[in-house]
Amino acid sequence: MAALLLPAASAHAQTVTFTDINDAVPGKFFDAASSVPDASDPNTLVIGLNTGLDGTIWKHRDFKASLLPFSYPSATDTISFVIHAPDGYYVATVTYQENLVLGNSRFGRAFAATQLVVNGIATEEHFADLSDLGATRVPMSITTSLVAANADAKVVDGRVVVQVLPLPEPPPVLDVPPVPAVPEVPAVPAVLEVPAVPAVLEVPAVPAVLKVPTVPVPLAR
Repeated sequence: MAALLLPAASAHAQTVTFTDINDAVPGKFFDAASSVPDASDPNTLVIGLNTGLDGTIWKHRDFKASLLPFSYPSATDTISFVIHAPDGYYVATVTYQENLVLGNSRFGRAFAATQLVVNGIATEEHFADLSDLGATRVPMSITTSLVAANADAKVVDGRVVVQVLPLPEPPPVLDVPPVPAVPEVPAVPAVLEVPAVPAVLEVPAVPAVLKVPTVPVPLAR
């Protein structure tokens, strides 16, 4: 798959950058290699389209569905890229503008459908409001399908228009009051020396108790 890096023009301070441009079906339908910013508005990516005849399979390279010879009865392709906002800005909105030619008559009809995936969100809308996100990098992909039912369908033109807005100023940092000095802790007074406890006097031993002699019992008369 083709990849292309498109730097922003230095003359445009608010110019986005489109990178990693790829298409799912190389060689036909969308063309990543020729997808470039609009010269008059670098914030618009003009989607490239293949042209001519592929001589190896005898099929037209145009993004077209037709029942005519050398054409595809149905055609589907996806092109993807990443949008980068310039410094100090964010991607606010993305719009996809496409021009299709669809046949419609009593004898035949043609059908087309386009879906977008913007910043990971799939949608059938061709407008995405990203202003609440403040995103500075937005991946995006576009998938278009064409079906011919006895009438032709063709992608004539496609372009992605990006609007950027300045990032909000960060709130001022409040001055933090100085931390008051910690008061000096007074010195702990010295512990008074406890006087020594006088030695306990030795108690003299208790003398042994004398044995009292047995008193004789007087005889009865």
